[in-house]
Amino acid sequence: TVAALVVYKRWRHLFVFLGAIVLVHSVVSNVSLILARSRPVGIEIIGVWEGFSYPSAPVASLAATLVGITYSMFPRGRLRNGAKWGIGGLLAGLGLARMYLGVDHPTDVLGGIVGGVTVTLVAFRFITPNDVFPVNYRRARTAHLAIDGRRADSIRTALEEQLGMTVLSVEPFHLEGSFGSTPLRIKVAGDPDTYLFAKLYASTHMRADRWYKLGRTLLYGRLEDEQPFSSVRRLVQYEDYLLRVMRDAGVPVADPYGIVEIVPEREYILVTSLFDGASESGESVVDEAVIDDALRVVRLMWDSGLAHRDIKPANVLVRGDKTIALIDVAFSQVRPSPWRQAADLANMMLVLAIRSSPEQVYERALRLFTPHDIAEAFAATSEVTRPSLHKMMRMAGEDLVACFRELAPPHSPIKVQRWSVRRIGLTAGVALSGVLAIAMVTSNLQTAGLL
Repeated sequence: TVAALVVYKRWRHLFVFLGAIVLVHSVVSNVSLILARSRPVGIEIIGVWEGFSYPSAPVASLAATLVGITYSMFPRGRLRNGAKWGIGGLLAGLGLARMYLGVDHPTDVLGGIVGGVTVTLVAFRFITPNDVFPVNYRRARTAHLAIDGRRADSIRTALEEQLGMTVLSVEPFHLEGSFGSTPLRIKVAGDPDTYLFAKLYASTHMRADRWYKLGRTLLYGRLEDEQPFSSVRRLVQYEDYLLRVMRDAGVPVADPYGIVEIVPEREYILVTSLFDGASESGESVVDEAVIDDALRVVRLMWDSGLAHRDIKPANVLVRGDKTIALIDVAFSQVRPSPWRQAADLANMMLVLAIRSSPEQVYERALRLFTPHDIAEAFAATSEVTRPSLHKMMRMAGEDLVACFRELAPPHSPIKVQRWSVRRIGLTAGVALSGVLAIAMVTSNLQTAGLL
Protein backbone atom coordinates (compact mmCIF):
# COMPACT_ATOMS: atom_id res chain seq x y z
CA THR A 1 0.00 0.00 0.00
CA VAL A 2 2.77 2.43 0.88
CA ALA A 3 4.55 1.69 -2.39
CA ALA A 4 1.35 2.14 -4.41
CA LEU A 5 0.55 5.46 -2.73
CA VAL A 6 4.06 6.70 -3.49
CA VAL A 7 3.79 5.61 -7.13
CA TYR A 8 0.45 7.39 -7.56
CA LYS A 9 1.71 10.40 -5.57
CA ARG A 10 -1.21 10.38 -3.16
CA TRP A 11 0.90 11.86 -0.40
CA ARG A 12 -1.95 12.98 1.81
CA HIS A 13 -3.45 9.49 1.83
CA LEU A 14 -0.01 8.06 2.59
CA PHE A 15 0.58 10.30 5.59
CA VAL A 16 -2.91 9.72 6.94
CA PHE A 17 -2.50 5.96 6.49
CA LEU A 18 0.79 5.82 8.41
CA GLY A 19 -0.35 8.37 10.97
CA ALA A 20 -3.55 6.44 11.70
CA ILE A 21 -1.61 3.23 12.33
CA VAL A 22 0.75 5.02 14.73
CA LEU A 23 -2.13 6.81 16.46
CA VAL A 24 -4.14 3.62 16.92
CA HIS A 25 -1.13 1.86 18.41
CA SER A 26 -0.52 4.79 20.78
CA VAL A 27 -4.18 4.98 21.88
CA VAL A 28 -4.44 1.21 22.42
CA SER A 29 -1.20 1.12 24.43
CA ASN A 30 -2.25 3.96 26.72
CA VAL A 31 -5.79 2.64 27.24
CA SER A 32 -4.47 -0.83 28.10
CA LEU A 33 -2.08 0.63 30.66
CA ILE A 34 -4.85 2.69 32.25
CA LEU A 35 -7.38 -0.17 32.49
CA ALA A 36 -4.78 -2.91 33.17
CA ARG A 37 -7.17 -5.75 32.43
CA SER A 38 -5.79 -9.26 32.85
CA ARG A 39 -5.97 -12.03 30.30
CA PRO A 40 -8.89 -14.50 30.55
CA VAL A 41 -8.82 -16.21 33.95
CA GLY A 42 -9.72 -19.84 34.63
CA ILE A 43 -9.01 -21.21 31.14
CA GLU A 44 -5.88 -22.55 29.51
CA ILE A 45 -4.13 -19.93 27.35
CA ILE A 46 -2.58 -21.70 24.38
CA GLY A 47 -1.65 -18.61 22.36
CA VAL A 48 1.30 -16.19 22.64
CA TRP A 49 0.50 -12.97 24.49
CA GLU A 50 2.09 -9.99 26.21
CA GLY A 51 0.86 -6.94 28.09
CA PHE A 52 -2.68 -6.28 29.21
CA SER A 53 -5.79 -7.58 27.54
CA TYR A 54 -8.14 -4.67 26.75
CA PRO A 55 -8.33 -3.55 23.98
CA SER A 56 -6.84 -6.23 21.75
CA ALA A 57 -3.77 -4.62 20.14
CA PRO A 58 -3.42 -7.09 17.22
CA VAL A 59 -7.10 -6.70 16.34
CA ALA A 60 -6.87 -2.90 16.55
CA SER A 61 -3.72 -2.85 14.38
CA LEU A 62 -5.29 -5.09 11.75
CA ALA A 63 -8.48 -2.99 11.76
CA ALA A 64 -6.52 0.24 11.30
CA THR A 65 -4.42 -1.26 8.50
CA LEU A 66 -7.37 -2.73 6.59
CA VAL A 67 -9.51 0.41 6.88
CA GLY A 68 -6.54 2.51 5.78
CA ILE A 69 -5.98 0.30 2.75
CA THR A 70 -9.67 0.47 1.87
CA TYR A 71 -9.94 4.28 2.05
CA SER A 72 -6.60 4.98 0.37
CA MET A 73 -6.66 2.37 -2.40
CA PHE A 74 -10.29 1.60 -3.32
CA PRO A 75 -12.47 4.14 -5.18
CA ARG A 76 -15.77 5.00 -3.54
CA GLY A 77 -18.57 2.72 -4.73
CA ARG A 78 -18.93 -1.00 -5.27
CA LEU A 79 -15.25 -1.85 -4.79
CA ARG A 80 -14.98 0.01 -1.49
CA ASN A 81 -18.25 -1.43 -0.20
CA GLY A 82 -17.08 -4.93 -1.06
CA ALA A 83 -13.77 -4.28 0.73
CA LYS A 84 -15.68 -3.26 3.87
CA TRP A 85 -17.45 -6.63 3.94
CA GLY A 86 -14.06 -8.29 3.52
CA ILE A 87 -12.70 -6.30 6.47
CA GLY A 88 -15.59 -7.50 8.61
CA GLY A 89 -14.86 -11.12 7.73
CA LEU A 90 -11.12 -10.85 8.43
CA LEU A 91 -11.60 -9.10 11.77
CA ALA A 92 -14.23 -11.62 12.83
CA GLY A 93 -11.88 -14.47 11.92
CA LEU A 94 -8.98 -12.96 13.88
CA GLY A 95 -11.21 -12.25 16.89
CA LEU A 96 -12.58 -15.80 16.98
CA ALA A 97 -9.06 -17.22 16.67
CA ARG A 98 -7.76 -15.13 19.59
CA MET A 99 -10.71 -16.10 21.77
CA TYR A 100 -10.15 -19.79 20.91
CA LEU A 101 -6.48 -19.41 21.90
CA GLY A 102 -7.61 -17.91 25.20
CA VAL A 103 -5.64 -14.67 24.87
CA ASP A 104 -8.61 -12.27 24.48
CA HIS A 105 -12.04 -11.75 25.99
CA PRO A 106 -14.88 -11.08 23.53
CA THR A 107 -14.98 -7.46 24.74
CA ASP A 108 -11.21 -7.14 24.08
CA VAL A 109 -11.82 -8.04 20.46
CA LEU A 110 -14.77 -5.66 20.24
CA GLY A 111 -12.74 -2.83 21.79
CA GLY A 112 -9.89 -3.40 19.34
CA ILE A 113 -12.26 -3.33 16.36
CA VAL A 114 -14.02 -0.17 17.55
CA GLY A 115 -10.75 1.62 18.30
CA GLY A 116 -8.95 0.66 15.11
CA VAL A 117 -11.87 1.32 12.79
CA THR A 118 -13.04 4.55 14.44
CA VAL A 119 -9.68 6.34 14.63
CA THR A 120 -8.72 5.45 11.05
CA LEU A 121 -12.15 6.19 9.60
CA VAL A 122 -12.36 9.60 11.28
CA ALA A 123 -8.84 10.48 10.07
CA PHE A 124 -9.63 9.66 6.45
CA ARG A 125 -13.08 11.28 6.53
CA PHE A 126 -11.80 14.59 7.92
CA ILE A 127 -8.32 14.88 6.40
CA THR A 128 -8.93 13.25 3.01
CA PRO A 129 -12.67 13.70 2.32
CA ASN A 130 -13.64 11.89 -0.85
CA ASP A 131 -15.25 14.99 -2.41
CA VAL A 132 -11.91 16.80 -2.27
CA PHE A 133 -9.39 13.93 -2.52
CA PRO A 134 -11.16 11.19 -4.48
CA VAL A 135 -9.40 7.88 -4.98
CA ASN A 136 -9.20 7.21 -8.70
CA TYR A 137 -6.66 5.93 -11.16
CA ARG A 138 -7.35 8.41 -13.95
CA ARG A 139 -4.67 10.94 -14.76
CA ALA A 140 -5.91 14.08 -13.03
CA ARG A 141 -4.48 16.88 -10.93
CA THR A 142 -5.31 16.97 -7.25
CA ALA A 143 -6.09 20.68 -7.61
CA HIS A 144 -9.31 19.80 -9.45
CA LEU A 145 -12.35 19.16 -7.31
CA ALA A 146 -15.17 16.92 -8.43
CA ILE A 147 -18.11 18.96 -9.76
CA ASP A 148 -21.00 16.62 -9.13
CA GLY A 149 -23.66 15.78 -6.57
CA ARG A 150 -23.96 18.11 -3.61
CA ARG A 151 -21.18 20.50 -4.72
CA ALA A 152 -22.78 21.09 -8.14
CA ASP A 153 -26.15 21.79 -6.49
CA SER A 154 -24.50 24.17 -4.01
CA ILE A 155 -22.82 26.08 -6.85
CA ARG A 156 -26.10 26.54 -8.70
CA THR A 157 -27.92 27.68 -5.57
CA ALA A 158 -25.16 30.10 -4.54
CA LEU A 159 -24.97 31.71 -8.00
CA GLU A 160 -28.72 32.22 -8.07
CA GLU A 161 -28.94 33.64 -4.54
CA GLN A 162 -25.79 35.79 -4.51
CA LEU A 163 -25.48 36.99 -8.12
CA GLY A 164 -29.08 36.56 -9.32
CA MET A 165 -28.09 34.22 -12.15
CA THR A 166 -30.26 31.39 -13.44
CA VAL A 167 -27.75 28.60 -13.97
CA LEU A 168 -28.45 26.08 -16.71
CA SER A 169 -25.24 24.04 -16.46
CA VAL A 170 -21.92 23.87 -14.64
CA GLU A 171 -19.03 21.88 -16.08
CA PRO A 172 -15.24 21.68 -15.72
CA PHE A 173 -13.37 23.66 -18.37
CA HIS A 174 -9.77 23.37 -19.66
CA LEU A 175 -8.50 21.50 -16.61
CA GLU A 176 -5.19 20.68 -18.24
CA GLY A 177 -3.92 24.26 -17.93
CA SER A 178 -4.89 24.82 -14.31
CA PHE A 179 -2.79 23.86 -11.30
CA GLY A 180 -4.20 25.92 -8.42
CA SER A 181 -7.98 25.89 -8.85
CA THR A 182 -10.86 24.15 -10.60
CA PRO A 183 -11.88 26.11 -13.74
CA LEU A 184 -15.55 25.97 -14.70
CA ARG A 185 -17.76 26.99 -17.59
CA ILE A 186 -21.19 28.12 -16.48
CA LYS A 187 -24.18 28.49 -18.79
CA VAL A 188 -26.51 31.25 -17.62
CA ALA A 189 -30.08 31.79 -18.81
CA GLY A 190 -30.70 35.00 -20.71
CA ASP A 191 -31.66 36.41 -24.07
CA PRO A 192 -29.67 34.73 -25.46
CA ASP A 193 -28.13 32.25 -23.02
CA THR A 194 -24.49 33.06 -22.30
CA TYR A 195 -21.43 31.28 -20.97
CA LEU A 196 -19.35 32.59 -18.08
CA PHE A 197 -16.03 31.46 -16.70
CA ALA A 198 -15.47 30.67 -13.03
CA LYS A 199 -12.68 29.43 -10.79
CA LEU A 200 -13.49 27.31 -7.78
CA TYR A 201 -11.05 27.81 -4.93
CA ALA A 202 -11.02 25.64 -1.81
CA SER A 203 -9.06 25.68 1.42
CA THR A 204 -7.00 22.81 -0.02
CA HIS A 205 -5.71 25.15 -2.75
CA MET A 206 -4.63 27.66 -0.10
CA ARG A 207 -2.78 24.99 1.87
CA ALA A 208 -1.12 23.75 -1.32
CA ASP A 209 -0.02 27.32 -2.07
CA ARG A 210 1.52 27.58 1.39
CA TRP A 211 3.56 24.40 0.88
CA TYR A 212 4.55 25.54 -2.63
CA LYS A 213 5.84 28.87 -1.34
CA LEU A 214 7.61 27.20 1.56
CA GLY A 215 9.40 24.98 -0.96
CA ARG A 216 10.41 27.99 -3.06
CA THR A 217 11.71 29.74 0.05
CA LEU A 218 13.87 26.74 0.87
CA LEU A 219 15.17 26.56 -2.72
CA TYR A 220 15.65 30.23 -3.54
CA GLY A 221 15.22 32.31 -0.42
CA ARG A 222 12.46 34.80 0.27
CA LEU A 223 11.32 35.98 -3.14
CA GLU A 224 9.54 39.26 -3.65
CA ASP A 225 5.83 39.25 -2.77
CA GLU A 226 5.57 35.49 -2.34
CA GLN A 227 3.74 35.52 0.95
CA PRO A 228 1.13 32.78 1.49
CA PHE A 229 -2.50 33.81 1.76
CA SER A 230 -4.05 33.62 5.24
CA SER A 231 -7.36 32.24 3.98
CA VAL A 232 -9.08 31.11 0.81
CA ARG A 233 -11.35 34.15 1.08
CA ARG A 234 -8.32 36.46 0.90
CA LEU A 235 -7.00 34.58 -2.13
CA VAL A 236 -10.25 35.05 -4.06
CA GLN A 237 -10.61 38.68 -2.99
CA TYR A 238 -7.07 39.43 -4.16
CA GLU A 239 -7.64 37.95 -7.62
CA ASP A 240 -10.90 39.86 -7.99
CA TYR A 241 -9.08 43.06 -6.99
CA LEU A 242 -6.24 42.47 -9.48
CA LEU A 243 -8.72 41.79 -12.29
CA ARG A 244 -10.33 45.17 -11.66
CA VAL A 245 -6.98 46.98 -11.43
CA MET A 246 -5.73 45.44 -14.67
CA ARG A 247 -9.01 46.07 -16.46
CA ASP A 248 -8.94 49.73 -15.44
CA ALA A 249 -5.34 49.99 -16.69
CA GLY A 250 -6.38 48.68 -20.10
CA VAL A 251 -4.79 45.24 -19.78
CA PRO A 252 -6.92 42.68 -21.67
CA VAL A 253 -8.29 40.52 -18.85
CA ALA A 254 -11.70 39.00 -18.18
CA ASP A 255 -14.42 41.21 -16.69
CA PRO A 256 -15.12 40.19 -13.07
CA TYR A 257 -18.75 39.54 -12.12
CA GLY A 258 -18.22 38.93 -8.43
CA ILE A 259 -17.34 36.42 -5.74
CA VAL A 260 -19.67 33.62 -4.65
CA GLU A 261 -19.42 31.87 -1.30
CA ILE A 262 -20.09 28.13 -1.46
CA VAL A 263 -18.89 27.01 1.99
CA PRO A 264 -17.85 29.82 4.39
CA GLU A 265 -14.06 30.01 4.74
CA ARG A 266 -13.65 26.80 2.69
CA GLU A 267 -14.93 27.16 -0.88
CA TYR A 268 -15.43 30.27 -3.05
CA ILE A 269 -16.01 30.93 -6.73
CA LEU A 270 -14.73 33.87 -8.75
CA VAL A 271 -17.02 34.52 -11.73
CA THR A 272 -15.77 36.36 -14.83
CA SER A 273 -16.56 36.73 -18.49
CA LEU A 274 -15.49 33.94 -20.83
CA PHE A 275 -13.17 34.51 -23.80
CA ASP A 276 -15.29 32.39 -26.10
CA GLY A 277 -13.44 31.14 -29.15
CA ALA A 278 -10.00 32.04 -27.80
CA SER A 279 -7.28 29.39 -27.69
CA GLU A 280 -4.10 28.98 -25.72
CA SER A 281 -1.03 30.49 -27.35
CA GLY A 282 0.68 27.11 -27.29
CA GLU A 283 -2.02 25.78 -29.60
CA SER A 284 -2.48 28.85 -31.82
CA VAL A 285 -0.86 30.39 -34.87
CA VAL A 286 1.49 33.10 -33.60
CA ASP A 287 2.17 35.61 -36.35
CA GLU A 288 3.47 39.17 -36.28
CA ALA A 289 0.10 40.60 -35.26
CA VAL A 290 -0.12 38.31 -32.24
CA ILE A 291 3.51 38.99 -31.31
CA ASP A 292 3.03 42.77 -31.52
CA ASP A 293 -0.12 42.71 -29.38
CA ALA A 294 1.42 40.43 -26.74
CA LEU A 295 4.49 42.65 -26.42
CA ARG A 296 2.24 45.73 -26.31
CA VAL A 297 0.46 44.22 -23.31
CA VAL A 298 3.76 43.69 -21.51
CA ARG A 299 4.75 47.29 -22.28
CA LEU A 300 1.39 48.44 -20.93
CA MET A 301 1.91 46.51 -17.68
CA TRP A 302 5.37 48.03 -17.32
CA ASP A 303 4.00 51.54 -17.77
CA SER A 304 1.09 50.86 -15.39
CA GLY A 305 3.24 49.44 -12.62
CA LEU A 306 1.89 45.88 -12.88
CA ALA A 307 3.35 42.40 -13.22
CA HIS A 308 1.51 39.22 -14.12
CA ARG A 309 4.16 36.87 -12.64
CA ASP A 310 2.73 33.71 -14.24
CA ILE A 311 3.00 34.20 -17.99
CA LYS A 312 2.88 30.81 -19.70
CA PRO A 313 1.11 29.39 -22.79
CA ALA A 314 -2.00 28.38 -20.80
CA ASN A 315 -2.41 31.93 -19.45
CA VAL A 316 -1.94 33.75 -22.77
CA LEU A 317 -5.01 33.36 -24.98
CA VAL A 318 -5.12 34.27 -28.67
CA ARG A 319 -8.48 35.65 -29.86
CA GLY A 320 -9.94 35.59 -33.32
CA ASP A 321 -8.88 39.18 -34.10
CA LYS A 322 -5.21 38.30 -33.46
CA THR A 323 -5.17 40.03 -30.07
CA ILE A 324 -4.24 38.35 -26.84
CA ALA A 325 -5.86 38.17 -23.42
CA LEU A 326 -4.31 37.31 -20.07
CA ILE A 327 -5.96 35.02 -17.55
CA ASP A 328 -5.11 33.70 -14.08
CA VAL A 329 -4.00 36.91 -12.38
CA ALA A 330 -4.20 35.51 -8.83
CA PHE A 331 -0.47 36.03 -8.25
CA SER A 332 -0.07 39.33 -10.07
CA GLN A 333 1.51 42.29 -8.34
CA VAL A 334 1.03 46.04 -8.11
CA ARG A 335 4.23 48.15 -8.14
CA PRO A 336 6.59 45.24 -8.68
CA SER A 337 10.36 45.47 -8.75
CA PRO A 338 12.19 45.84 -12.09
CA TRP A 339 13.26 42.20 -11.70
CA ARG A 340 9.62 41.02 -11.72
CA GLN A 341 8.79 43.14 -14.76
CA ALA A 342 11.90 41.93 -16.58
CA ALA A 343 10.87 38.32 -15.87
CA ASP A 344 7.43 39.02 -17.39
CA LEU A 345 9.03 40.27 -20.60
CA ALA A 346 11.32 37.25 -20.86
CA ASN A 347 8.49 34.81 -20.22
CA MET A 348 6.24 36.45 -22.83
CA MET A 349 9.00 36.35 -25.43
CA LEU A 350 9.59 32.67 -24.67
CA VAL A 351 5.87 31.91 -24.95
CA LEU A 352 5.75 33.62 -28.35
CA ALA A 353 8.95 31.97 -29.60
CA ILE A 354 7.58 28.49 -28.94
CA ARG A 355 5.12 28.97 -31.83
CA SER A 356 7.29 31.24 -34.01
CA SER A 357 11.04 31.87 -33.77
CA PRO A 358 13.37 33.73 -31.38
CA GLU A 359 14.66 35.93 -34.21
CA GLN A 360 11.17 37.08 -35.19
CA VAL A 361 10.13 37.78 -31.60
CA TYR A 362 13.36 39.65 -30.86
CA GLU A 363 12.99 41.82 -33.95
CA ARG A 364 9.40 42.78 -33.05
CA ALA A 365 10.33 43.37 -29.39
CA LEU A 366 12.84 46.07 -30.42
CA ARG A 367 9.86 48.24 -31.48
CA LEU A 368 8.78 48.61 -27.84
CA PHE A 369 11.83 47.72 -25.74
CA THR A 370 15.49 48.66 -25.91
CA PRO A 371 18.19 46.03 -26.44
CA HIS A 372 19.25 46.66 -22.84
CA ASP A 373 15.70 45.91 -21.61
CA ILE A 374 15.71 42.57 -23.42
CA ALA A 375 19.23 41.70 -22.29
CA GLU A 376 18.27 42.47 -18.69
CA ALA A 377 15.10 40.37 -19.01
CA PHE A 378 17.01 37.27 -20.06
CA ALA A 379 19.69 37.92 -17.47
CA ALA A 380 16.93 37.88 -14.85
CA THR A 381 15.09 34.82 -16.11
CA SER A 382 15.82 31.45 -14.50
CA GLU A 383 14.00 28.32 -13.39
CA VAL A 384 12.44 30.21 -10.49
CA THR A 385 10.77 32.72 -12.84
CA ARG A 386 9.46 30.20 -15.39
CA PRO A 387 8.40 27.04 -13.46
CA SER A 388 5.60 26.22 -15.93
CA LEU A 389 7.45 26.78 -19.19
CA HIS A 390 10.00 23.96 -19.18
CA LYS A 391 7.86 21.29 -20.83
CA MET A 392 6.77 23.53 -23.70
CA MET A 393 10.33 24.78 -24.22
CA ARG A 394 11.63 21.21 -24.46
CA MET A 395 9.01 20.46 -27.08
CA ALA A 396 10.27 23.41 -29.12
CA GLY A 397 13.49 21.45 -29.72
CA GLU A 398 15.98 24.23 -28.99
CA ASP A 399 17.29 26.26 -26.08
CA LEU A 400 15.19 29.38 -26.50
CA VAL A 401 16.78 31.18 -23.56
CA ALA A 402 20.25 30.71 -25.07
CA CYS A 403 18.99 31.93 -28.46
CA PHE A 404 17.64 35.16 -26.99
CA ARG A 405 20.80 35.72 -24.96
CA GLU A 406 22.85 35.45 -28.15
CA LEU A 407 20.60 37.95 -29.93
CA ALA A 408 20.62 40.47 -27.06
CA PRO A 409 23.67 42.45 -25.89
CA PRO A 410 25.83 40.70 -23.26
CA HIS A 411 24.59 41.04 -19.70
CA SER A 412 25.82 39.37 -16.52
CA PRO A 413 23.25 37.01 -14.92
CA ILE A 414 21.03 38.47 -12.21
CA LYS A 415 21.08 36.12 -9.23
CA VAL A 416 17.93 35.53 -7.21
CA GLN A 417 19.36 33.14 -4.61
CA ARG A 418 19.05 34.86 -1.26
CA TRP A 419 20.32 33.34 1.98
CA SER A 420 18.86 34.71 5.19
CA VAL A 421 18.42 33.71 8.82
CA ARG A 422 14.79 32.84 8.05
CA ARG A 423 15.71 30.57 5.13
CA ILE A 424 18.41 28.80 7.17
CA GLY A 425 16.01 28.34 10.08
CA LEU A 426 13.24 26.98 7.86
CA THR A 427 15.61 24.57 6.13
CA ALA A 428 16.96 23.27 9.42
CA GLY A 429 13.45 23.01 10.87
CA VAL A 430 12.08 21.07 7.91
CA ALA A 431 15.06 18.68 7.93
CA LEU A 432 14.80 18.10 11.68
CA SER A 433 11.03 17.57 11.51
CA GLY A 434 11.48 14.99 8.76
CA VAL A 435 14.10 13.07 10.76
CA LEU A 436 11.97 13.10 13.92
CA ALA A 437 8.85 12.03 12.04
CA ILE A 438 10.65 9.10 10.39
CA ALA A 439 12.16 8.06 13.70
CA MET A 440 8.80 8.24 15.49
CA VAL A 441 6.93 6.28 12.82
CA THR A 442 9.65 3.62 12.66
CA SER A 443 9.74 3.26 16.42
CA ASN A 444 5.97 2.93 16.74
CA LEU A 445 5.72 0.44 13.88
CA GLN A 446 8.48 -1.67 15.43
CA THR A 447 6.75 -1.58 18.80
CA ALA A 448 3.50 -2.61 17.16
CA GLY A 449 5.27 -5.53 15.50
CA LEU A 450 4.63 -4.17 12.01
CA LEU A 451 8.33 -3.86 11.12
